Amino acid sequence: MGSERDFPHASLVEGIRFTAQVAAPNIIQGLFRRRRQVTAITRRIPADGFGVGFMAGLKRSYGNGPLWIRAGSAEALLLLGPHAIRRVLEGSPEPYASDPEPKRSAMAHFQPDALTISRQPEWKPRRAFAEAVLETGQPSHKLAGRFASVCVEEAGRLDGPLQWDGWNAAVRRVTRRIVLGDGAADDEALSEMLAELMDKSNPPGGGDDDLYQRYLRALREHVAAEREGSLAGLIPQAPKPGGDPAGQVTHWLFALGDTLAINAYRCLALLASQIQVRSRVLEELKGARLATAKGLAGLELLDACLQEAMRLWPTTPMLARETTTDVDWDGIPVPEGTQCLIVNNFNHRDSARYPWADYFSPDEWITGDGADDWSFNHFSHGPQGCPGAGLALLVGKAMLGTLLREHEIAYEGPALQAGKPLPYNLDFYALRFTLTPRA
Repeated sequence: MGSERDFPHASLVEGIRFTAQVAAPNIIQGLFRRRRQVTAITRRIPADGFGVGFMAGLKRSYGNGPLWIRAGSAEALLLLGPHAIRRVLEGSPEPYASDPEPKRSAMAHFQPDALTISRQPEWKPRRAFAEAVLETGQPSHKLAGRFASVCVEEAGRLDGPLQWDGWNAAVRRVTRRIVLGDGAADDEALSEMLAELMDKSNPPGGGDDDLYQRYLRALREHVAAEREGSLAGLIPQAPKPGGDPAGQVTHWLFALGDTLAINAYRCLALLASQIQVRSRVLEELKGARLATAKGLAGLELLDACLQEAMRLWPTTPMLARETTTDVDWDGIPVPEGTQCLIVNNFNHRDSARYPWADYFSPDEWITGDGADDWSFNHFSHGPQGCPGAGLALLVGKAMLGTLLREHEIAYEGPALQAGKPLPYNLDFYALRFTLTPRA
């Protein structure tokens, strides 16, 4: 690096192992939409456990880093400790942009103007737009009561055998009603087009330009309707994002309709299998008015359970940032174009730092430091933190609370026993439930 001081460098063999055991499985399973068969195979191997074990060994050898390590064909900066992680996340989007390859080129196939792959000067107005519509950081969204009612209504339709596809369809319907309004409730084709676009954009896919144009026309019609009681209805009062506002909506559709659906479904598996915590949640749900913002805000334990599911099995296994200019890191030069990697799969399960890392520990979000720990990045932190985190938790709590209070839930799936270490991967496609209405 041409400097007397430098970060340690991992060996060539360690770089090969990092690529094979940590980076590659994330891409192979699908960056934007998990490939069903590949996910099942990696669960049986189990690839995620090997990756966590390898990362733990790196940390024992090199400490908190940062650490230079070869990822694919280039050398990247691996962030292992909370101080380095916080430095990069607080410095986003400049000088640490959130659009490195292959994320930028792949995501451009289905949301080319997305906030998450924007740099300055486009980032600032797009972020202001998202925060205004989503009311980021507010105790409650002005439409929270309306959104809660939608969730309770749609969750109330579920009964009998419940598998992933049925749950995903219900959450997508909720999402369309919240984001685009009730006029989009039945437009399953819109969600399917988006899902197909994400499938085709997963590396090494090249997207589908014709499909994207059809999807965009349909989406623009819904956004232009500005339906009352929807996020789209708030767009005219929000700061202009620069360009087509519909270009910012796609991320909300899949973040709620698919990503939140995965997290909540895994949380349901935890609560269905761990009797003690479920009993506490049911006690909390007694008398709670789930169709109101105030009622949902009081569900502290259920909120913590949902956060725990996200921590245990982060749907973004690895965050990457890319330096937009040469950076001086305490006297150590980091060249422009360097990727800075944050491996959530490991950081969330670092048992050397958190004795409870491999266990279902929702109380860490209530009486512990979970919410303030920058090593837990299922919603990320800093200027690029998820602007819709509050909305996602509201939807998850309303739907889960409705199911838990109204049904006895029998779970069929991998054992998730209280007091036992939990698996590093929980294949949401394979989870099965039976919902029986309570007497």
